[in-house]
Amino acid sequence: MWPHLFRVTILGSALLLCACGKDKATPAGDTAQSASEREPESLLPEHAAKVVARVGNTAITVGDVTEQINRLSPYIRRRWAAPEKRREFLQKLIRIELLAQEAIAQGLENDPEVQNTLKQVMIRLMVTNDLQNDYLPTAIEEAVLKREYEKELSKFVRPPEIRISQIVVATAEQAQKLIAEFASIKRDDPAFRERAREISLDKASAERGGDVGYFPHPEQAPDAELPVPHNVAEAAWQLSDIGEVAPAPVKTDLGYHVLRLTNKKPELNRSFESVKRLLENRLLREMRQTKMDEFVAELKQKATIEIYEDNLAAIRMPEPKDEAPVAKDEAPVAKDEAPPQADKKKDDK
Repeated sequence: MWPHLFRVTILGSALLLCACGKDKATPAGDTAQSASEREPESLLPEHAAKVVARVGNTAITVGDVTEQINRLSPYIRRRWAAPEKRREFLQKLIRIELLAQEAIAQGLENDPEVQNTLKQVMIRLMVTNDLQNDYLPTAIEEAVLKREYEKELSKFVRPPEIRISQIVVATAEQAQKLIAEFASIKRDDPAFRERAREISLDKASAERGGDVGYFPHPEQAPDAELPVPHNVAEAAWQLSDIGEVAPAPVKTDLGYHVLRLTNKKPELNRSFESVKRLLENRLLREMRQTKMDEFVAELKQKATIEIYEDNLAAIRMPEPKDEAPVAKDEAPVAKDEAPPQADKKKDDK
């Protein structure tokens, strides 16, 4: 079994590299394929068992070749449809088998790294064959997805937001001096943050270099909890350019607020239909994880597990290396002053 899994691991990795080495993107037309083009046909057992090549004592069958081709994406798979291309693909399998046999001959199947990889392969096969296929649904009812959408609506629908940093001082004179000092600094200049840490009277934001986070316009989200007083939020929304410092301070009970715009987020309005697949994929992943956790809990109940705390405590991790110093003329761009990024369409990675 171990040599077989060893070959499977090498084969899968090698073919993945072969597939990724060409054709970086799939043409848009590929998305319009019919189901028959996407789903590979199954072979009759007697046909699958026919041998197409032998490498030493190892046979490569029609089923082996077909299985490996069918693991590729539909677009990549079409590349190997012609008879001469199938011969080329077979040569790849022969090459991989030769390398696998040599690796086994050198005893690499017993290498700790290889053993760990083989364990991961076995776990993946077990999850795919037993847990996922036998116990989990492949789709989720739309009513459930709609409830999830409503529950997390703020992630998909929100008004525009801005992010600011502030320095709060005791007098208007101090504030005006700061405004004059920072009016023309570059966007990535850390001086505003450093001064906020040193002198700002608002200790919570001072610890973050003056950052108060994102917030919407008070009129567009009247029920939103603002991180700053209402008049400070309104003044901040008068700023338009990232890095811009407000021309006048804003007075509150705490003192005089000097404001700087550090980022913007555009309005987000993603409909249920646009995120339905994302929600379904995430819920299915969570169900799989829950099922796996339950399965592992059952295995723990059956197994005898001992943890030796003294030996665990004796493990010493290497000290982290110091980061390379930043050159004096290369001030790092702070996260809170990075340019706004378009919202990525992601499967809630």
